[in-house]
Amino acid sequence: MEVTDAAAPAAPEGRSRSPVEIVFALVLVAVSLAVIATASSYPVESAAYPVAIASGMAVLGLWIAAREVLRRLRSKPTPGAFAEHGPRLAIGIAALVAYFAAVSLIGFILPSLALCIFLPAAVGFRRWGLAAVVGIVCVVSILLIFVYALGRPIPEDLLSPLLAKLR
Repeated sequence: MEVTDAAAPAAPEGRSRSPVEIVFALVLVAVSLAVIATASSYPVESAAYPVAIASGMAVLGLWIAAREVLRRLRSKPTPGAFAEHGPRLAIGIAALVAYFAAVSLIGFILPSLALCIFLPAAVGFRRWGLAAVVGIVCVVSILLIFVYALGRPIPEDLLSPLLAKLR
């Protein structure tokens, strides 16, 4: 993908988030490599999924880093400050903390659905219908993959009796 003037206007001096994106990408690659190294000691059946996901994350991290380095070499770094929307960033972090707490208390399905629908709205996405459809498809896909295809349990949920009936 080529970066054009229209897609990436030059950032005002000191207003580029490129360094943060490069650091994020390299951290993503490092975490992915750590997951791959850890999962490699698992039995093959258990290691396949985490290794596949971590490999994909590493490739995406490398792509993000390469994209930002190329933009900087062309003197067109990604414009804008990293925390330009500080309240949205804080809402996103708070939502993730609340999500992990809720999963521990009431299970996976309802908190995941709430996160998929309300987090995009909290950070500025205003198409509720689309967010709801994407949220439902995402949660159902995760359930199908983990519970039915891989036979892995999810945390007990208020809706677990319904899932038991579907098996």
